[in-house]
Amino acid sequence: TINSFGGGRKFIAGNRCERPITKRVPSNDMNMYSYKLKLLDSYKPVEGVRGKLGIPMGLNMYELYPFWYRFFTELKFEVFKSPHSSRKLYQRGQQTIPSDTVCFPAKLMHGHVQTLIDQGAETIFYPCLTYNFDEHLGDNHYNCPVVAYYPEVIKNNMKDINKVHFIKDYFGIHRPKDFPNKAYEKLSFHFPDLTLNEVRIAAKKAYEEQDNYRKKVIAKGNEIIEKAEKEGKLIFVLAGRPYHIDPEINHGIDKLISGFNVAIISEDVVSPRVEKFNTHVLNQWTYHSRLYAAAKYVSTRKDMELVQLVSFGCGVDAITTDEVREILERNNKIYTQIKIDEITNLGAVKIRIRSLLAAIDND
Repeated sequence: TINSFGGGRKFIAGNRCERPITKRVPSNDMNMYSYKLKLLDSYKPVEGVRGKLGIPMGLNMYELYPFWYRFFTELKFEVFKSPHSSRKLYQRGQQTIPSDTVCFPAKLMHGHVQTLIDQGAETIFYPCLTYNFDEHLGDNHYNCPVVAYYPEVIKNNMKDINKVHFIKDYFGIHRPKDFPNKAYEKLSFHFPDLTLNEVRIAAKKAYEEQDNYRKKVIAKGNEIIEKAEKEGKLIFVLAGRPYHIDPEINHGIDKLISGFNVAIISEDVVSPRVEKFNTHVLNQWTYHSRLYAAAKYVSTRKDMELVQLVSFGCGVDAITTDEVREILERNNKIYTQIKIDEITNLGAVKIRIRSLLAAIDND
């Protein structure tokens, strides 16, 4: 909408892209979400004699792809991931979604798997993972049920999955000592020519790769914090799940917020700075533990604010939102929540962020 005023002045509203209007381009060098996407895209397929192995890029794979990429590359598979999420990709798998109440990130997995099938993947690897890595922040370290067991939904609702070799076995990456033997037991059923020694070497490399990935994320996060401190910039912890860095899921909220001249980091950058502490809820989910730790850390910093991203249909976030709010407000911090689904209108988000910044200024 263009409103014209006297003197040739105009006010333009409703345009999602502000760049041609404000001539401002949000900086990506202080945006952790952009950095993570770029880092994950750096893992390129390497030709392997055991054939092509596709991994659907969604849910927990936004964090664990480095692990599985290195593991299967070392086992001489050509590992590739599904392309970036898009509306077209979502629609590819839309007809196979059994429940409309599940969160949008889970719905997207149908499109990712269908795309891998259409691209000619010989094998698709999408494992069930009850546990995540233990970061010693909570009482346990589970994945939420959707993240943990969604491969079962894919197997039982996508007819085309029978066109490929689909591996959805249960793995325990949280136990490095047991992982090689257990992984060999499962994978040798699918690939009889595998040897235990091969799997042991690949597992060692995979854990090293995941550790290196985490170190890069932490280092970049620390760099953003230090640069923001020097420039006197406000730092926003855009807290959510690993898959919230997917632009199709967050709808560019990270870039929108960085357009307000603030630095963007994710919750896993600051959560390691906090020791385990008591919460009012059972703290048994890895992603939740990070949220609580990030909220506690933000509470100690005048130059940091936390904005929580919540996907519609995420049942367990009914717990996290109350706990994160309580941690922040107990320390006189403002709690801001942004709910997101497949709808892309960011008008309300702008209002929330402007209101938060105004409240900070008044304070």
